[in-house]
Amino acid sequence: MAILSALVLATIVTVARAQSLTVLNKCSESVFLYTSTSYGSIDTNVNIAQGQSANLGISSNWDGAINVGTGCNSDGTTCTTGGPTWDGNTPFSRAEFNFYAIPGSVTYDLSFIYGYNVGMEISSADASCDAFACTISSGCPVPGPGSDTCYSPCCSSASACSGGALPAGGGGCVNNEGPGPNSPFYYDTCYNAYAFPDNDGANGYVPADFVVYTCGNTDITLTLCPGITSHYT
Repeated sequence: MAILSALVLATIVTVARAQSLTVLNKCSESVFLYTSTSYGSIDTNVNIAQGQSANLGISSNWDGAINVGTGCNSDGTTCTTGGPTWDGNTPFSRAEFNFYAIPGSVTYDLSFIYGYNVGMEISSADASCDAFACTISSGCPVPGPGSDTCYSPCCSSASACSGGALPAGGGGCVNNEGPGPNSPFYYDTCYNAYAFPDNDGANGYVPADFVVYTCGNTDITLTLCPGITSHYT
């Protein structure tokens, strides 16, 4: 029994260690990571230098999102894009993860409804899981601050975003659910990323794109500035 108990314990420890969320920064500058959490816990306000990575220390039931800040000061209190306060003036890329809903699995997506400031790829240690990725290098209909950044697809102009990309009373994205004026650019450029809140077909909005994936392997890497875009259908 002692040997069996030891084997069971070893298996549990191995499984627990397998679940992780690592962020790899391939961008040409350091970035700050700001997180929002619905369940569980995760490190936040994490500064990652160019070419470095960080394990974010998620709890087994973490459900939330990672937003990226660029051009930030040393303590991350102000940024050119993204940052600790999101008012629509500083667009940011967002990756969302749910390790909570299905034990032993993770559901993930990329979201650009708040804008775009860095490319992203979500991948698993299991190569059979779809790795969603998006890189926008040109053509932003409403260019954001800094280089190669874009304002939210819900905004027709920079000033239209100044009250927040998704105002509580509704905005350029219909009822804060459907497409915005620049959503077509986003969903045509990045097939596997949200270009409006219900881009997954909820509430009957179209196109209903392949933007959410559930993977049975919870050893996850979020790569920033991967330089690629996925085309899963």
